Amino acid sequence: MKGSKEGAQEIRRLIRTALGEEKADLVILNGALVNVYTGEIQENCSVGIKGTKIVSMGDDLRCLIGDGTHVIDARGMYITPGFIDPHTHLDSIVQCAEYARYAVPHGNTTAVSESAMLANAAGRDGVDWFIEDSRDLPLRIFILTPSMVPPLPAFETSMGFSLEDFQALIREDFVLGVGETYWPLVLDGDERAMARYAMAQELGKTREGHAAGARGEKLIAYGAAGTSSCHESTTPEEALERLRLGMRVMIREGSVRRELGAISAIKDLGVDLRGVMLCTDWADPQMLIHQGCMDELVRRAIASGFDPVVAIQMVTINPADYFGLRELGGIAPGKIADLLLLSDLRGVAVATVIKDGVVVAEEGRLVADLPRYRYPEPAYHTFALEGVQEENFRIPHSKDRALVRVVDIVNETITQEMRVELGVRQGSLIADPERGILKMAHISKRDRRPQHAMGFVHGLGIREGAVAISLIWDTSNILVIGATDQEMAFAVNRLLEHQGGIIVVMGERVVAELPMPICGVVSDMPLEGVAQHVTEVEEACRALGCVPRPFLTLQTLPFTGLPYLRLTDRGLVDIRKREFVDLIIS
Repeated sequence: MKGSKEGAQEIRRLIRTALGEEKADLVILNGALVNVYTGEIQENCSVGIKGTKIVSMGDDLRCLIGDGTHVIDARGMYITPGFIDPHTHLDSIVQCAEYARYAVPHGNTTAVSESAMLANAAGRDGVDWFIEDSRDLPLRIFILTPSMVPPLPAFETSMGFSLEDFQALIREDFVLGVGETYWPLVLDGDERAMARYAMAQELGKTREGHAAGARGEKLIAYGAAGTSSCHESTTPEEALERLRLGMRVMIREGSVRRELGAISAIKDLGVDLRGVMLCTDWADPQMLIHQGCMDELVRRAIASGFDPVVAIQMVTINPADYFGLRELGGIAPGKIADLLLLSDLRGVAVATVIKDGVVVAEEGRLVADLPRYRYPEPAYHTFALEGVQEENFRIPHSKDRALVRVVDIVNETITQEMRVELGVRQGSLIADPERGILKMAHISKRDRRPQHAMGFVHGLGIREGAVAISLIWDTSNILVIGATDQEMAFAVNRLLEHQGGIIVVMGERVVAELPMPICGVVSDMPLEGVAQHVTEVEEACRALGCVPRPFLTLQTLPFTGLPYLRLTDRGLVDIRKREFVDLIIS
């Protein structure tokens, strides 16, 4: 924070410039201004900028132009605020600089990111490294504190994030609130949730919600606790229920889920949409390269029938107001100069991106290269596990056959229980790939020797080979699925050689892989390389018979934030009943 004397001098310079007594640093002339405060488009409007701030607006600002003023003629263009992604996950898959290299030219000037993935993978160190990774970029990144890490400590393990770590982080200015906290834990009065909500309330910070499945009195109770937003609405009715309770609604339209089409009818209900935002919940490398980022979400909103100005409000002033970012989200005197020039409004064609009063991207490219943060050496060595053997994946059973519980994949994020009779070979239960039933193991990364639980899965589609992955939601441990114990062991040991990632094997041959050596969840490759490896991994999985979206399905398979049956590193868990269940029924 600047000292009061220096700050006062800066304010005087802004006033003098606004009065024409000093020249502006940047003047944008003759554009059509999208005014998100009034919901109108002001034709033939100019904007004057001094330093990082907007100082003036009007139809004639030539008096602010001097020899050192950078002038942009925006005739035929639209001037909008920079776009804000209010809910994303930048703490996995690619480094922040690689994300910014594509997102910024598409109009993103601000993002609000969760940090739980690296908290689960590497604890407080992981979050601190992520914060360093997010700095000194042409993208303003705010952080949400890890909330429940891991969500269900009685049933799963991760590196964790203590209350003391939380208390230190939540006080930082760049931390806007508590990351998404699953509603059953809040309604159960979980001590960790109560402590974190209470501190956020004292500091006036947000409590991000994850209200999938919460309706009626449960949703009301979730709001009574102070939960201030939710990005899990899937219908206009769910979105309206949240808005009526004072919750902000983030319509998710990214790589994980796309609900904009289903929710877009909310625009026809005659309600105030100031509480509605668009978010990606993560834009994967393929989306960034081939479609865009927040500009693509605005395009889809317009295509779904939203007025273009309303669509832009949902990625500018609405998220800025929600998070209390009073200097962002709009174009007005005294605001931070984050602006875009669009050559086409309905097509959201971003021609120029200005952040903090400086042009940072033009015609789809950054104006300067971005150095990538070099994570320290410990970040590349976060697995205590030294290796596994075939014997680690045996499931002893004394009889010829057994009735077992199997995790049945319903879709990319939801599972259910099915019961199947399986055979025994040499005293161990075996998979039945012909019926689509594979063996799987969830292994803790924290222990030198394998500490893991075994189970079976149906619905993945693989008939042969094995897949190992450390990019799994909410624990960042290792999940391996395979037709044989030998292939499962080979896949895990190969993953450990890379210190994380996703590995697809057939026999003793690696078919495809995406190394993620940074804490086991982040690649240090350029974004284009990550995209290529993801494509190769998905194609290899599909060649083995896998489901249409294997990259996402594998990440979510052990996820305890959604029903029904999940395998953690401690055992098979019925999420609804919140209890361990036996793998072998009889």
